[in-house]
Amino acid sequence: MSSVIILGVVLSLALGLIFIVYSKQAAEKKRIDHIRYLRSLGDRARNLMFLMEEVPAHYLDQNMRIFLSRSVVELFQQQYEADPDDKVSKHLENAKQMLEFATKNKNVSVVPVTDIQTANNVRRNLKLLHKHISVQYQEKKISHGMAQAFLKQLRKAFAQTIIEVYVSAAKKSEREMKPKIAAIHYRRVISEMGKNNQGGDYTDQILATKKRIDELEETAAKQEQQQRLEGQQNGDQLTKEFEKMMEEEDQWKKKQVYD
Repeated sequence: MSSVIILGVVLSLALGLIFIVYSKQAAEKKRIDHIRYLRSLGDRARNLMFLMEEVPAHYLDQNMRIFLSRSVVELFQQQYEADPDDKVSKHLENAKQMLEFATKNKNVSVVPVTDIQTANNVRRNLKLLHKHISVQYQEKKISHGMAQAFLKQLRKAFAQTIIEVYVSAAKKSEREMKPKIAAIHYRRVISEMGKNNQGGDYTDQILATKKRIDELEETAAKQEQQQRLEGQQNGDQLTKEFEKMMEEEDQWKKKQVYD
C-alpha cells in the first residue's frame, strides 16, 4: 500500500511539474506572439506613412490620401489598444493630424520630379503602394471600383515621374539656349505620354508638346545656320554635349526600375 501511495505522489509531482513547464512555455509563446503582433502593426503603419511622405502628394488624389492616412491611424490605434504606450500614442496623434490634413486639403502643391535618381526612388515606392492596395482589395477592405481607381492613379504616377524628369531636362536646355537638345527631351516626353494615353489623358499635352518641338527645331535650324557662318567651334561643343547626354541616358536605362 505504501508503495502505491509513493508511486501516486511521484506521478502527481511529475504531472504537476509538466503542467508548470507547459504553462510557462505557453505563457512565453503568448508573450512573444503579442510582441510580434505589436511590432507588425507598428511596422506596417510606419512603412505606409513613409511611402506617403516619399511619394509626391500630387500623384495621389484626395480620396487616396484619405484612405492611406486612415489606414495608418487604424494600425496605430490597434497597436495602442493592444498595449497602451506613450510612444505609440504620439505616433497615433501624428497619424490623426495627417488624416485631418488630407481631409481638409483637396489640392496640394505640385513639386515635379527633376532627376533620375529621385524618379527611381519614387517608382519603387509607387510599386510598394500598388502592392498595398492590391492586398487591401484581396482582403476585401476596399471595393473593386475603389481599388481600380487607386491602381490607375499609381500606374499614371509611375509614368509621370519620367515625364517630369524629361520635361525638366527640356526646360533646362531651353534656358541654356540649346533648342536641339530640348527638342530631343520633348520627343521623349511624347513617347512616354503615348505609351500611357489609352484613355486620352495626355492627348492635349502631346499636341502642345509637338507644337513646341516644331518651334524649337525652327530655332535650332537658325542657330545651326548662324554657327556655320561663325565657324564650327560652337557646333563641336554642342555635339559633345549631345553625345554626353545620350551616354548618360543609356547608363540610366540600364539601372531604371521597370513596372
